[in-house]
Amino acid sequence: MPSHAIDITIDQSENEFTVTMKIVGKLTHSDYELLNPMMDNALAGIDKPDVKVLVDLLEFTGYELHALWDDFKFGLKYNKVFTKIALVGNKRWEETAVTIGNWFTHAKMHYFESTEDAFSWLRE
Repeated sequence: MPSHAIDITIDQSENEFTVTMKIVGKLTHSDYELLNPMMDNALAGIDKPDVKVLVDLLEFTGYELHALWDDFKFGLKYNKVFTKIALVGNKRWEETAVTIGNWFTHAKMHYFESTEDAFSWLRE
């Protein structure tokens, strides 16, 4: 497995989107330079988008400092269009981060240890 990779998929059905991200290794500023235009292009011209997000953190090891700031700005930028965010992980701090994240986001956030359970919740 590579030491760093990010796989992003955006599926659309009218104004409903499902964004799936698998992060391997550290999240970098370059990852956000890729992700931001992808989201902007996908949502362009869509009235009232409904975006559900699944983030696979099973092989995630952390953030570069600049990427941590990018993540904060990304969350602020898309806060109103994200309706559900499912994080799939295997570390206690990730579950705690979801609990804290729920205080600051419009979206419902939930932590899962299984990708299948996360997708089921997103479809509810």
